[in-house]
Amino acid sequence: MFLSKKIGMSLACLGSLLFSGCTEKVIPLTIWVDSGNVPVIQKRLDEFAQINSKNKKFNFKIIEQSSANCRNVLLDGNVELPDVFVFIDNQLNELYDKGFLKEITYEKDRVITECGGPESGVVKASMKDGKLMAYPELNSNGYFMYYNKAYFKPEDLNSFERIADVAYSQGKKVSMDLQNGWYLYSFFKAAGLDIQINEDGISNSCNWNARDAQYTGVEVAKSISRLSRHPGFITSADKNFISLIESGEIVAGVNGAWNAIKVSELWGENYAACKLPCINIAGKDLQMHSYAGYKLVGVCSATSYPEWAEKTAEWLTNEISQLAIFENTGECPANMKAAYSPQVKASPAITALAAQSKFSHSQLVYKSVWKPAKLFGVMLTEMTLSDDQLQSELDTLVEAISGK
Repeated sequence: MFLSKKIGMSLACLGSLLFSGCTEKVIPLTIWVDSGNVPVIQKRLDEFAQINSKNKKFNFKIIEQSSANCRNVLLDGNVELPDVFVFIDNQLNELYDKGFLKEITYEKDRVITECGGPESGVVKASMKDGKLMAYPELNSNGYFMYYNKAYFKPEDLNSFERIADVAYSQGKKVSMDLQNGWYLYSFFKAAGLDIQINEDGISNSCNWNARDAQYTGVEVAKSISRLSRHPGFITSADKNFISLIESGEIVAGVNGAWNAIKVSELWGENYAACKLPCINIAGKDLQMHSYAGYKLVGVCSATSYPEWAEKTAEWLTNEISQLAIFENTGECPANMKAAYSPQVKASPAITALAAQSKFSHSQLVYKSVWKPAKLFGVMLTEMTLSDDQLQSELDTLVEAISGK
């Protein structure tokens, strides 16, 4: 796959030189971009091409590719490899192990410094074996609670059940995706139950089925199921979050900063956000936790133009580019200068992320968690099970998550 791409690139380059003459070299680069940021990235690439236009011509090919699914698409193998691509930090280890990532050397020290230094979370997430393997882009791949201030008082926001009660009393609902392991984690972690990747890198350790913990897995599952049946609650996938606000069905919901600009436009002066509330588990109100994560931009090890691929990736993640993405989506920049700019600091979504950060954790899990967790969430929200049945299903879930 790598060899065929290099041959293809070389032929394309040769053809470009034959038709354009010896003074102008064509640099073809394929860039994978999250769909919502395509216009922003296109503009920044146009600016990059203009600045570097002396005796060079760039042929940028932008392809929409979800950063959340980048690893799966690359590992599938049935795709033309990109030169530059955006991905979520929990994919770095596997992409590194499979040889997809080129070590970053261009402006490495400056980038590390501008993103908070070697001990900052986003820089650590971008490194492997002491090497920088991707450019930090965004510091906001986490989630929190959006709410419409016209419906809630500050004291309503401490309890998920209270938020649902208030929404229902006014003919509205609150939403969260309970059929997604990324969000289900919030409930189990609130109860002190956890999941993490093992040293082998291809399996997980998980105790979501705990029987003898302070709060058992069954008690957590019952809490999730109970919330899903609240008349003031609706479980809904991320892709439907904005449409639920547009329709007026929901006035609060758990989601991320990638939707901040759109939510702000829809709710106007009533737009607000806060950390996740508490959830009642076994009669106790427990603070919900969340995953924290980062978006990174990598350079493919197979690129035929490593120098220009790195320069392009660095340009797309510099202070100005990160601010442009923030203005487009509301996501928090990883670059410290951009993150501390007045417009970013004034964002309710970024403020909510900061408040949630005390209860957020790196998403270090192997991919075997997602499909079984989704199926478990579907079961909890669509079926009513006894405690024994829940325990059995939890045991099955943990076995699948653990890769056994």
